[in-house]
Amino acid sequence: MAKKAAEKKTCFVVGPIGDDDSDDRIHADWLLEEIIEPVFREHFPDFHVARADRMPNPGQITTQVITALLDSELVIADLTTLNPNAFYEIGIRHTIQKPIIHMHLEGQRIPFDVASVRSVKFSRRRPSDLRSARVPAAHGEGGDRRRSRDRQSCDLLPR
Repeated sequence: MAKKAAEKKTCFVVGPIGDDDSDDRIHADWLLEEIIEPVFREHFPDFHVARADRMPNPGQITTQVITALLDSELVIADLTTLNPNAFYEIGIRHTIQKPIIHMHLEGQRIPFDVASVRSVKFSRRRPSDLRSARVPAAHGEGGDRRRSRDRQSCDLLPR
């Protein structure tokens, strides 16, 4: 009997997406296609990278996003532009105490409530910045993807 191929784990990416050709979409596509996906292809081939606007199934987007937040083995949250949806989504992820990595554009001031969570900073100024942003992402700086729970979130929840 043939062995069934192992199902890939999911890394769900949240952050500002915006309309086609908007500054948010250009940023979101750049981060996904030039940093996140190459890191996962090279270092974590057992993961499938997903984002809300690229989900192929018809249905209610909010339900699909919440399901992805609850079920994904890892979430990467781009906090650049302080998008309200991204903060709502990281709130869900922190509540269920599953691994999450925060990222944001270098120089972006992050709100107090999440500023104490380490994040991967990246820059778009020079082509060399692209390569340097991939290194910390590959090594999990800004979050330990192997932990089963986000310690800080656990500490904040009532007992």
